[in-house]
Amino acid sequence: MTVLRFFAGLFLLVAVIALVADLTPWLEGAKPLAATPFAKHWADLAPATLKAAQSAVTRSVGAWVWDIFIAKPIGLPTWMLFGLLAALSGWLGRRRRRVDVYVN
Repeated sequence: MTVLRFFAGLFLLVAVIALVADLTPWLEGAKPLAATPFAKHWADLAPATLKAAQSAVTRSVGAWVWDIFIAKPIGLPTWMLFGLLAALSGWLGRRRRRVDVYVN
C-alpha cells in the first residue's frame, strides 16, 4: 500500500505542475484560461509513442476501445487526469483500520 501512496504523491505533483503551467499565462493577462489536454502533452513530447499506442490498441482489441476507454480520459486536462489518478491511488493506498474480531 505504500507504493500506492507514493504514486498518489507523484500524480499529485504532476497535477499541481500542470495546473500552474495552465494558470500562469492567464494570471499574467497574456492569454485566456485554457486547460491543456493530456493528449496534447503526449503528442508534443513523444508523438511516435502516441501513434504506436493507438495503433497497438486498435489492432489488438479494436478501434472502439481506443475511442471510448482511452481517448476520452486522455482528452481531459492534464491537471484533472492526474488529480483523479492521485485521488484514486491515495484512496486505494490508505491505511486500513484494523478491526479486532475477538474482543468481548
